[in-house]
Amino acid sequence: MKKMKNTYIVSILFMLVVVFSSCERVFMTPNPETDNMAIYDEYWKLLDEKYAMWDNPDKKLNKDSLHTATRKLVTDDLSQDSLFGIFNDIIQHLKDGHTYLEDVDNDRLSMYNIEALDDMNLDQEVVDDVYLKGDFTTLGSYNTLKYRTLEDGQIGYVELRGFGATYTDAEMDQMLTDLAGTKGIVFDVRENGGGDPFMATLMARHFADKEYYVGEEYFKTGPGNDDFTVSEIYLNPAGGVIYTKPVMILTNRLCFSATTSFIYNMKVLPYVKTIGRRTGGGSGSTADGFLANGWHWQMSTSEFIDKDGNHLDNGIDPDIDVQLNPDDKTQDEIIERAIQEILGN
Repeated sequence: MKKMKNTYIVSILFMLVVVFSSCERVFMTPNPETDNMAIYDEYWKLLDEKYAMWDNPDKKLNKDSLHTATRKLVTDDLSQDSLFGIFNDIIQHLKDGHTYLEDVDNDRLSMYNIEALDDMNLDQEVVDDVYLKGDFTTLGSYNTLKYRTLEDGQIGYVELRGFGATYTDAEMDQMLTDLAGTKGIVFDVRENGGGDPFMATLMARHFADKEYYVGEEYFKTGPGNDDFTVSEIYLNPAGGVIYTKPVMILTNRLCFSATTSFIYNMKVLPYVKTIGRRTGGGSGSTADGFLANGWHWQMSTSEFIDKDGNHLDNGIDPDIDVQLNPDDKTQDEIIERAIQEILGN
């Protein structure tokens, strides 16, 4: 009887080993392929299924042609530098500052160079020496927002070079209370590369006197060409101080990402104008991850289209185009034009 019991236990253990070994074979994930063609196909599949702006009319993209032209260049003996170069060609075609590829181990980064497209149209020394000279107030977690009055208190001047800091409604109330006696505000966001779009919207809400329809954001939610979810965007007034006098927003090519959010929210207000040069764009939300060979990718997975049907990812043209004179160190022509617009000169 004892011998039979031991034989039974051994049989059970053998069956368990067989079962668990079979389960392991079923559930184990094989190591992903990392040869050149596998990496190319992996990256293209991500772009094909996740990238949100293949049909953006401003980009003039032909997905099939781009795929055919780049895939035929990939061979097994291609160097990693050359493979990265092929991906760089794809990214340059997309004309999207939110889409990039990074090889950290070899210090390689591929992204669309917005700065190379246009003169930056800002001389910070002139702004500091002429318009911010003297007393000014700072706000935000890093004191990155600066404001003061110009023209004997008639003009409010606000400088904001990034949305990376944290701002509160109470701070916005403070600033707009301090500027309540002005005839208008010059809001300088030139060279503002973005940050937190929530902060951009928080600020814009303090200039809205009622609810405004802003546009629609299209989120890529599936692998098909038409797999999008649409979200309507509205700008609602803040609960505190609201400023409804003229506001002139100063722009240049480095206004990007969250700054685009700020601008498209503000542009729906009838007392707001943009002055300067075309912005950099960057209207979409992003997703990121890693390819099987360790390269880090990021791409735009949504696109914003404004209330007039304009695709904004490639930038927003100003209402009033003004070019800075780099040789004149006594004034900033864009600030001066904004002052004229407010004062009616």
